[in-house]
Amino acid sequence: MKTVKPLGARGLIGIALFVLVLGLVGGIGAGFLSDVPGVGGLVGSGVFLLLVMAGTLVISAWWWRRLDEAAREAHKWAWYWGGCTGMVVGMAVVLTLATRDIEIERFLPADTNAGDLIVTGMMSILLFQLAGYTLAWGWWWLARMRG
Repeated sequence: MKTVKPLGARGLIGIALFVLVLGLVGGIGAGFLSDVPGVGGLVGSGVFLLLVMAGTLVISAWWWRRLDEAAREAHKWAWYWGGCTGMVVGMAVVLTLATRDIEIERFLPADTNAGDLIVTGMMSILLFQLAGYTLAWGWWWLARMRG
């Protein structure tokens, strides 16, 4: 395995700015493409978003190769334990809301559609996963710093 120079503060700031710009381009582009009617608009939106996601995957691989073994293990452990735990908690919340006879419409804007509900459910699970990951990542490092 080839040794790669680790990222410094400038590298991390550069990566953060690049991902921010990529996210802005993706969000703005997806917004414009969502107004294009028909199959062409649907396919165009999908291809565009796949390209944006591919860009983030390339950046992630480039960043991952520059991490040392301890940082890689911290991220793997945190994603497995924290992300899975967050997903379980999030799914319990979503399934509880989905299986109860709750008049959820009164909590939603009048123009809410099925797509909005699906995205809200997906994003809530992702937020639970990220919260679990963040807690587990901190726990992993704290346990090793104590000795």
